[in-house]
Amino acid sequence: MSCSGRVSNHGTLNIEKLINTVVERKLEKAEVEALLGPPTTKSAFEFNKWYYIKSSLLHKSFYKPELIDHTVYEIVFNSQNEAIEINTYSKDDLNKITYNKDETETKGNETTLFQQIFKDVLKSSVTK
Repeated sequence: MSCSGRVSNHGTLNIEKLINTVVERKLEKAEVEALLGPPTTKSAFEFNKWYYIKSSLLHKSFYKPELIDHTVYEIVFNSQNEAIEINTYSKDDLNKITYNKDETETKGNETTLFQQIFKDVLKSSVTK
């Protein structure tokens, strides 16, 4: 790996090329989704706000990845489901955005009691 590191991009890529047409054309929700894909998240409290998030991380050898870009696009829709406003937040605005810190448990990764016993039995038979 080079000294400069590796950049990994996440979220909605190339959105900056398309985002302005959303309000200019007053696209409806279905049209926005066709253009940009499904939103990263939707507001839990306000039905007419969608969020598209894009971020870039710089990975250098064994160091913790560094956040080099984080952009949140908030699309506000009117009661007719037309896009009427776009708010853009950068990584400098992260302290202004409150994220829900609850975690969703990932199913399918738990080890059952039977699997644990079977694994321990296999380990002991291999080491003998």
